[in-house]
Amino acid sequence: MKKRFLSLLFTTFALIPAIFASYSVSSSQEILTAGGRNPNITLNSVQGDQYSVLSHPRFPGHSVRVKKSEFCDPTVNVYTGYLDVSAGAKHLFFYFFESRRDPERDDVMMWINGGPGCSSSMGLLMELGPCTINMNATDPSSDGTTWNPYSWNEEANIFFLDQPVGVGFSYADYGETIETTEEAAKNVHAFITIFFETFKQFEGRALHLSGESYGGRYLPVFASEIYDQNQIAKKEGRPTINLQSVLIGNGNTGIP
Repeated sequence: MKKRFLSLLFTTFALIPAIFASYSVSSSQEILTAGGRNPNITLNSVQGDQYSVLSHPRFPGHSVRVKKSEFCDPTVNVYTGYLDVSAGAKHLFFYFFESRRDPERDDVMMWINGGPGCSSSMGLLMELGPCTINMNATDPSSDGTTWNPYSWNEEANIFFLDQPVGVGFSYADYGETIETTEEAAKNVHAFITIFFETFKQFEGRALHLSGESYGGRYLPVFASEIYDQNQIAKKEGRPTINLQSVLIGNGNTGIP
């Protein structure tokens, strides 16, 4: 058991550099795929770290840094990046994998692990992601990841979001890293809105929020925020988020 744990630990650290591998982005337009984009979105290319930065006039305190990646599943478009929140200088890390089957038609999912304090990398690398950690402790040369034919991106476009701040690769520049679930819900809503209005091919697509454990506390609050903001958007004649379902596995709902 000890050898198996150490193999997992060292393999996980070995994967960290690969997570940040990316294609060269010579212009901000290259980050977008077919389908066009919303003219309200401000798009800037940050050449220093190869991110493109997306911002939206309705969310002046939020922006999204995104870049293409080669991590985990080379058969689909993969993106990694951060939701940057100016209040408290917080940065929420995410992975996004397009569907293997039909990314132009399949639904969009967001996966959040519980805890509180559990990185969604656990769900990605040990449960339902496109690849899983190879824990073959008897063969060091096999360290790395293994293709997962049962990944949820077989039939869905899927996010893995590290939240709240302080979890996984998410961080704050200063101050407190822990926030309330209600505050986190506002950040998640801003992130989803900026994403859908930037990657126009996904706009209006059915969205499913999913998670486990303390996700039983997170996800209903996130869904409620999306629902409330949808009502405001309808009154103002703006596009709404097509939230279709909330999936909670072994949910914990008894902790405030």
